[in-house]
Amino acid sequence: MGFTDDVRDALNSRIGRGKRYPNNKRMADDLGVDPSQLNRFLKKERGLNADSLGHILDHIGAHISFEDEPVDATREVCFHSAPGEQHQKPMPQLQPEDYLAVPLINPELGVSAGLIPEDRINGWILVWRHQESLRFRTNLIAMEIPEGHHAMEPALHPGDIVLVDRSDRSPDPGGRIMLIRHPGESGITEIKRVHSQQVQGDTELIYYSDNSRTYPPATYTVQRDYEGDISRAIGGTVVWAWNDMSRK
Repeated sequence: MGFTDDVRDALNSRIGRGKRYPNNKRMADDLGVDPSQLNRFLKKERGLNADSLGHILDHIGAHISFEDEPVDATREVCFHSAPGEQHQKPMPQLQPEDYLAVPLINPELGVSAGLIPEDRINGWILVWRHQESLRFRTNLIAMEIPEGHHAMEPALHPGDIVLVDRSDRSPDPGGRIMLIRHPGESGITEIKRVHSQQVQGDTELIYYSDNSRTYPPATYTVQRDYEGDISRAIGGTVVWAWNDMSRK
């Protein structure tokens, strides 16, 4: 099965009673494509032009990855009925495609590219994929701020959980909260704010905290300290966080 068939199957799986779209017309209106063109595509009578395909991929949250990108860690969700549920009052049906299962891992594992080993996953976080800050993101990992790490207070405290997009490693614009690693094979991995600037033909990275009086900034350069590879320095961008509100 090719890419076109995968898209067609994904669309057909979302149409029908109890699903996101009751009929093809409602889907076409939501996706911003011509209803007749969508009908012909679903019936395998014709393909889609580039604009229509782009609209569809954007709206269903599709993500295209290449061989040189980190492998997605997130997984699709499958809901199962609990024993005896059929004898209870029917509940609204959850749509698995609306959720992602994000692996909860230790921070030092988050910077490395590639698939997260099963035996290194501490648990799974269920997230609603249509949250504005999460839309169209699929390469997510979750991690807990370790005990004793107070650098990002009051924004983040030990025990808070953050979601990191591993596909978003750009330090621009400055001030983003990111997963970073200090230089060296045993460099410490932390959640810090990042600012970058060009200095003498190199990119200077400044890691700083919200609690800067106790935790002063650290400055490195990509060429000198990370062998010219920024992915050795930045593991991704923090896009969501769960906080203990009793500490606010």
